Amino acid sequence: MPEARTHTVSLRVRFGETDAMGVANNAAYLSYFEVGRIEYLRAIGHSYAEVHDGGIDMVVAEAGIRYLRPLRFDDEFDVECTCSQIGRAQFTFSYEVTRGAERMAEGFTRHACVDRASMRPVRVPSWLAEAVLI
Repeated sequence: MPEARTHTVSLRVRFGETDAMGVANNAAYLSYFEVGRIEYLRAIGHSYAEVHDGGIDMVVAEAGIRYLRPLRFDDEFDVECTCSQIGRAQFTFSYEVTRGAERMAEGFTRHACVDRASMRPVRVPSWLAEAVLI
């Protein structure tokens, strides 16, 4: 697959995302990934609300995270999101979480495109397949 477009969003660890030691909870990373992909879609000209209103849901079918270093309360960090694979009815986003030059985590989410009413698989929207390729 040719090189895919990448989008980066800057975030900060909020107090409510941390445990008693002030470290970002493992589950918070899935929310960080979600912000990354929502902003990715917005950057290529399609808000998720628009996609949803168009009758398609992009459900998470699989997710994986590799934690490399802890993020702590009030840390500023970036989430780099890349659409790394597109199939007929599914696609994958890859993520890299960095604080400055340090890689803090990496992961992916695999999504299935489904019709909102029937929850049956549908093709990946052509605009997504076209937009992610440079």
